[in-house]
Amino acid sequence: MGKTPPRPAVIAFVLALAIAAVVRVAFRFDGLYGQDAFAYFRFARAIGPHLLRGAPLPLLFWPRGYPAAVAALLPLAGGTPLAGQLVSALGVAAAAAATALLASELQRGRGRTPELAVPLVAGGCVAASGIALRLGQLVMADGLALGLAAIALWTAARHARTGHGPSLVACALAIAWGAVTRWQIGLLALPVGAALATAPAARRAGRWWALALAAGALVLLPQLWAARSVPGALLQHEWLVRWNPSNALRRDFQTTEGSAHYHAPVGLFYLLRLGWPDALFPTVALLAAFGGWQVAKGRRPTELALLLGWPLVNWAFISAIPYENPRFVWPALPAVSVLAGLGFERLRARAAPRGRAWLAAALVTSLALGLGFAAREHAHTVSRKNADRAVVDWVDALVPPGITVWRAGGTLMAEHYGTTKMRDVYLARPADIPALLARDGGCDYLENRDDIEKQWAGRPPQAFFEALRRQPGLTPVAARPPYVLYRIDGGGGRPQRERAR
Repeated sequence: MGKTPPRPAVIAFVLALAIAAVVRVAFRFDGLYGQDAFAYFRFARAIGPHLLRGAPLPLLFWPRGYPAAVAALLPLAGGTPLAGQLVSALGVAAAAAATALLASELQRGRGRTPELAVPLVAGGCVAASGIALRLGQLVMADGLALGLAAIALWTAARHARTGHGPSLVACALAIAWGAVTRWQIGLLALPVGAALATAPAARRAGRWWALALAAGALVLLPQLWAARSVPGALLQHEWLVRWNPSNALRRDFQTTEGSAHYHAPVGLFYLLRLGWPDALFPTVALLAAFGGWQVAKGRRPTELALLLGWPLVNWAFISAIPYENPRFVWPALPAVSVLAGLGFERLRARAAPRGRAWLAAALVTSLALGLGFAAREHAHTVSRKNADRAVVDWVDALVPPGITVWRAGGTLMAEHYGTTKMRDVYLARPADIPALLARDGGCDYLENRDDIEKQWAGRPPQAFFEALRRQPGLTPVAARPPYVLYRIDGGGGRPQRERAR
């Protein structure tokens, strides 16, 4: 047997980067959207001053693996959010390449010379998936986590087949760095452990196991120590505190983020996302289902653990949390894409020459359609972000210097783009109002009516707003539905307000 051909991995890597570059140029989007992206970027920019001068780090509720990678690329990107997008795009490209290598490695584990079709389809299904298009544009941890999950799967398969010690160390490092990027990736240790426990070559690794565990601990332990000082960061996180298998059947939840009323039960939602047009086109999902059936019949322990075990472990965990977010299901994308490659190969082997051409055309068309749906959804994201940015500019135009604007959440975008001083009162209580007014002096309040009346109904932000309305009182200044800007009465001396716009 010769060496594994590198072409599919190279093609997948280049394709993923090309798609990311085209989308970045076409949409002129800086990757900052919602609160989370701004929190990651703010923390990444603070790492350099912290290391050089001991400057304090801002609070970050999530693990620090992603902002650490962003901080390393900040000089290359001129200190802009492009550094975060580069990390995400490179993470997605690495996921595509590692998925192709995973497919080739598993074929070699069957004692066969790798065929071009399986790794090419597997890597292409990652590179050209709708979820990869979108993750590669965001200043968020998901793209890097996806890449690390794929690398862990590939190196685990390599070690299971050959007993190659450095692959075991690389696998441990990928899982540990993945966990300190998104805690969820730490679950990958379960299927990887099962795969290696059943592989004779892996059991002979000896001292490499000790080295792998030490390397993983060096990455993981500092983050575990840092998480101790952040409320709700790990052991107090709602994903753990409120994890319950019965949540898979529920649609309505009350969480710290407010009221959530979903259209489908949580468990069903995550299953449906595996074949959602703007994520992984249904045709690809059907190929993966067929490939999964073939793997189940083959009963090869490594394939069962890595290709079926990992998606099942991931799905079982996220189906029991009280949240629905399509991003949570996609650490399983590399395994699902290899299943699609295997399904494609089996159908292709059974088809006549003309049928093979039609099958290839159907796959390419499906990937193209998925990219189209994903681009449309990404355009909606950019449009919503631009609308939120316009609200920041609107507030800056209305609020005179020296006035502090209170709002419940959403302050990080205003801090990044705006000039008006903002205070986040999401966690504030009505009893805090006198002390806050004494500290800030003249204040305004920016209300999002949809949030107050729906998402936060009966929650602390609504109670705080209603307490402000009663005492000291609120006077409407301007409206930009669903936003209303109020003057907080009795807030001390106030500069002259500019004309309303």
